[in-house]
Amino acid sequence: MTGHAQKYSRRIFLQGAGAAAAAGLGAIALPGTASAATDGGGRAVPPGKIGFQLYSVRDMLRADPEGTLAMVAAAGYASVEPAYDYGNRTPEQFRAIIDANGLRVVGSHHNPYDFRGDLAEVTLERAVTLGQRYVGVSYMDGAQTADGYRRMAEEMNRWGEVARTYGLRWYAHLHDNEFHRDPTTGEVLFDVWLRETDPDLVAFELDLYWILRAGADPVAYLDAHQDRFPLFHLKDGIPTQGIENDLGEGSVDFRGILSHVHALGRHEFVVERDQQPDPVRTAQVSYANLRKLRVPRA
Repeated sequence: MTGHAQKYSRRIFLQGAGAAAAAGLGAIALPGTASAATDGGGRAVPPGKIGFQLYSVRDMLRADPEGTLAMVAAAGYASVEPAYDYGNRTPEQFRAIIDANGLRVVGSHHNPYDFRGDLAEVTLERAVTLGQRYVGVSYMDGAQTADGYRRMAEEMNRWGEVARTYGLRWYAHLHDNEFHRDPTTGEVLFDVWLRETDPDLVAFELDLYWILRAGADPVAYLDAHQDRFPLFHLKDGIPTQGIENDLGEGSVDFRGILSHVHALGRHEFVVERDQQPDPVRTAQVSYANLRKLRVPRA
């Protein structure tokens, strides 16, 4: 780990990250790529819809949740998406830190078992405490066959129905395996979910890196099922090689893909990087490049 992965104080975060954000990160050299391209026109991703996946700073969050969330806010983000934990804080304590930094919790990642049995009530009540609109899983555990996906869809519908009674929208984050095919029938597995889940109960978080890693076409899904994807994960890199980069420094054509999104303000855009070589830089550079992005209409 670099020094950025060590514990930081709130003062250091606000002096460093806050100054960089206020200066537009002008001192940092950002290579131009298709992801970061601007043409002086087009639409900007609304700043109030730009969030940060806290899995990208998971080690820092465990060591210093107050400082980490201060850094995220100073970088410019409007919201965060926790994954599995709240930095060793209770939901009430975590909400207080969120509020103190002017952030909001847009959604949260959980394991499937967090929605089974008595754990479901705890999980959903925590989401209500944090004031989020969405709650869901980072993955689903089931057989990678069409029948397996039909069984998972039944469970997802049930969870979505219970979540709705709490005023929440349930969602599943997507990786690459959901876009693989049933080895026997040839069906695209995710297409089974689209058919078998109730649109009013189950939403999906489309990760633009992972769908490209699977060799699938995100534009085709956006054109046909846009309302099923209220949240996006924006993760950059070279998907075909399994390489990750900070947003704007890889090969993912966010500009071209997002041009097919009719109304950017109806979706949430969550920046993520699974690897953590320099999580502070990831937060700062990714936000700066996303704010520069101009999205045309397809």
